[in-house]
Amino acid sequence: MYKQINTDLQNTTTLNPALFRRLLLLAIFCFSVTWVIDSNSTMIATFDAGAYPLCITAFTVTYLLSLINKISQERLFLFTYFIVASYLLSSSIWHHSGSEGLYSNASQWLGLNYVIAYLFLEVRRAVTITIIVFILTVVGHYMALIQHHNIADSVSVVMNIAIAQFAYIILLWTVVKLRTKALQVVEKVNTLEDLAYIDLVTRILNRRGIENIFQKLQLNEMHDKSNYAILLIDIDHFKQVNDQHGHLVGDAVLTSVAAKLRRVIHANDIIGRWGGEEFLVLTMDQTTEQTLDLAEKIRAGIEGFDLPPCSGVTVSIGIAFSSQASSMTEVFTVADKNLYVAKNSGRNTVLHSFPTLKKSCASHKPSAL
Repeated sequence: MYKQINTDLQNTTTLNPALFRRLLLLAIFCFSVTWVIDSNSTMIATFDAGAYPLCITAFTVTYLLSLINKISQERLFLFTYFIVASYLLSSSIWHHSGSEGLYSNASQWLGLNYVIAYLFLEVRRAVTITIIVFILTVVGHYMALIQHHNIADSVSVVMNIAIAQFAYIILLWTVVKLRTKALQVVEKVNTLEDLAYIDLVTRILNRRGIENIFQKLQLNEMHDKSNYAILLIDIDHFKQVNDQHGHLVGDAVLTSVAAKLRRVIHANDIIGRWGGEEFLVLTMDQTTEQTLDLAEKIRAGIEGFDLPPCSGVTVSIGIAFSSQASSMTEVFTVADKNLYVAKNSGRNTVLHSFPTLKKSCASHKPSAL
C-alpha cells in the first residue's frame, strides 16, 4: 500500500490550474515589461527582439487554452516549460556564441529551467527532462564558445556552468525527496488513523470511530439543537449463531447485516458497529416518520435474509430522537432502553418512546436459528 502511495506522489504535481494561469499571467507581464524597457533603451539584443514577442504570444495562447479545457493540464504544463526552457537555453547559448561570449552573464538564468521543471511537471518526467536539458546546456555552450575561444577557456566556462546546473539539480531533487517523504508520513499517519476507526470484520466504523464522529459533530453539547435520531440495532440470538455454527459464520452474519445497513441508510447517515452484535445508525435531519420507516425497512430487510447455514436472522431496534433529551448521551440512553424493551418483547421488533407517535413494538415471534 505504501509503495503505491509513493508511486502516486512521484506522479503528481502540486500546481493546480488556477495557480498555473496566474503564473502564465506573471510570465506575460514580466516578458512584456522587459521587452518595453529594453526596446526604449536601445539595449535590446537581436535575439531578444525576436524572442520576447514569440514567448509572449506563446504564453497568451497557452493561457487561453487553459481556460477552454480542451487540452489536458499535463500537456499545457509541458508546453509552457518548453517555451521557458527553450528561451533561457537558446538565449544563453546565443550570448555565448559571440566573440565576447566568454564574459556573458546570460547563463545565470539557466537555473530556472530546473526550478520550473519540478514546479510544472510530475517528478518522474521532471527528472528525465532535467537530464536532457543539462546535457543540451553543456554541449550547446561548448559548441558556442569553441567558435571564438580556445579549448581551455571554453572548457573552463562550460565546467563552471555545468557545476552550477548540477548543484541546482541536486538541491531541487533533495527538496522533492524531502517533500515526498513528508507526504508519505502524512499518508501513513492518516491511513493508520483511519484503520483505528474501522471495524476489521464489517469494514464500517467501530465504536471509537462512531465516538469520533459524535465529537466532531458536537452533538453532545447541551446547547445543540440539531435534529437527529439514534437507532441501536441488535442481532437476535447471535450467541446461538456462534455456538452452533462457529465464529466464521458469525462474522459472515455480521458482515451481511452491515452490508444491508449500508444499502438502506440515507447518504448522510452514519453507521457503525457499536460492539459485539450491536450496530448504531445516526440519521440526520429526518422526520420521525422517515426515521421509523428506515428502521422498519432495516428490520424487514434483514428478516428476509437467506444466510445458510443460518435461517431466520432477525434484529431488534431501539430508537431515540434528539428532541427527547438535552444531549446525545441522554438520547443514546433512551435508545438503549428501547432496545432492551424490544429484546424482551419478542425480538424482531422496532421500538421507540416518542410520546406523540404510536409505538411500533410489533409482535414478531422470535425465530429459531
